[in-house]
Amino acid sequence: MSAGARTPGSRTGLRGRVASALSLLTLLGAGIVPAPAAASANSSASSSAALPLASTVWLCRPGVAANPCNQDLSGNPQRGTAGTPFTQRYLGSGHDVTLDATTITTAGAVSVEPFTAPAVPAMDCFSVYPTVDLTPNPLLQLGSLPPVANDTHLAVTLTQVARFSRLCRMFVPVYRQAPLLNLAAGVLTGTSTDYSTGAMDIANAWTDYWDHFNTDPVTHERRGVILLGHSQGSADLITLLQQRFDGDTAEREQLVAAYLLGGNVQVANEPGAAPAPDPASTFQDLPSCERSSTSAPMPTGCIVAYSSYASPDGQAPAPDALFGRNTAPDHRILCVNPAALLAGSASDAALPLDAYLPTNRLLEGTVVLPNGHLSLVLSGFTLQNRPTGFVRYPDTLTGQCRVQSDGSGTASWLQVTGGAALFPPGSSTSGLGLHVVDYNVALGDLTQLAAQQSQRWTATQ
Repeated sequence: MSAGARTPGSRTGLRGRVASALSLLTLLGAGIVPAPAAASANSSASSSAALPLASTVWLCRPGVAANPCNQDLSGNPQRGTAGTPFTQRYLGSGHDVTLDATTITTAGAVSVEPFTAPAVPAMDCFSVYPTVDLTPNPLLQLGSLPPVANDTHLAVTLTQVARFSRLCRMFVPVYRQAPLLNLAAGVLTGTSTDYSTGAMDIANAWTDYWDHFNTDPVTHERRGVILLGHSQGSADLITLLQQRFDGDTAEREQLVAAYLLGGNVQVANEPGAAPAPDPASTFQDLPSCERSSTSAPMPTGCIVAYSSYASPDGQAPAPDALFGRNTAPDHRILCVNPAALLAGSASDAALPLDAYLPTNRLLEGTVVLPNGHLSLVLSGFTLQNRPTGFVRYPDTLTGQCRVQSDGSGTASWLQVTGGAALFPPGSSTSGLGLHVVDYNVALGDLTQLAAQQSQRWTATQ
């Protein structure tokens, strides 16, 4: 059984499934779906008539003409001149948006943090965005009909991973994902959603990247790569990792790290205690990222994963919560606190998180739709109206990995405390938790972690 698949009891399970489905339908939006541990290995047999795409549809690829992520083949800015702010560009309007941040401390001090433009970044990032298609894209998923990139894909990419572009050349494929309405129907009926088409597209996009772009254009050496996923994007990356990385493979040698947020990566409570192979664990050979002290080297080639909740103190996510609940005895869902990893502390240490939330400017918000292209995703969020793309809260939130067992099993999650005004009312008791902002509650920590892991990976090659 996959780490994301849940098998509740009949009556309680039905209530839970109805509540979860209603939550999904109420939010109507992207990136908030329960993700299985492996899309192809754990989904029901594909009933799709889709065939492999004739070629990868790239939202962002370095060197492509009019790259929305604004990087040439070397990863440098494709547009603009030296000394001008680095921007990324929407497909429909052609508007440029800044990745600068307005920093607001708990003491009320306000300053602007300019975003450092990429300069021949040494790493690559292969990023798979979460569920953003309400209906199938394309509407008829027959044969090799390709999906179409749109500004919602770009908006969620900007919100979650654009700030990694200082460190990476950004590769972001468009894929035929399972849309929200299919996912809600699956939750309601308790049936598995078919993720195989999206997983196939991501696997083929990876092969395209590996065969044609992973070799450095100057050194002609293989480049290190960070995998970035969220929710359904994490599910498809989990499948890719199981098939291409979980063992002694050429791809694994180039893996700097994989960030699989909101994806229910399941691990044994005591690694090595269960005989190998361990079908209940998501991976057999890929380790989680752990660091025992500040003097210990930064780990690479490992997994960072968590699902964030702002649960009332002392309470675990509900038994019918969509994330963070185990599906096998003696196992738990992986939680790696990036702030603790940076500090060389155990994940259960409570440490400040470096949060970056998007502004309505980043999302092309309007008076009618203040949250712009992510108005459905970020329903209930009140985003600030600032000239920058982000608002940074460096000392407002605290994060701590918690593990708690009850009659329904074991819950493991990133507990986020503080900053209640930043999130919609009801977030503390929602079965989705802070899923839509899993990246943003610790975005500064994640990008700093990526920088340190990249430096360590380079030093050991």
